[in-house]
Amino acid sequence: MTKIAIVWRNPEPVKQAQRKQSLEESSDHALYVVQEFVETGCLSYWTTICDFEVLAGGRAA
Repeated sequence: MTKIAIVWRNPEPVKQAQRKQSLEESSDHALYVVQEFVETGCLSYWTTICDFEVLAGGRAA
């Protein structure tokens, strides 16, 4: 015998953060950036949450 169940959708579903990553490289350095999409009411924008630069030659460069 099959049992019938009523299922409601969550009116406030969990939103996953949208992220994008970029890597710019040249002969003497590389720049890695992670950005996250932020929605605040009527505004939406990308914000940088992490970035770092790698230089050839380390600290002596």
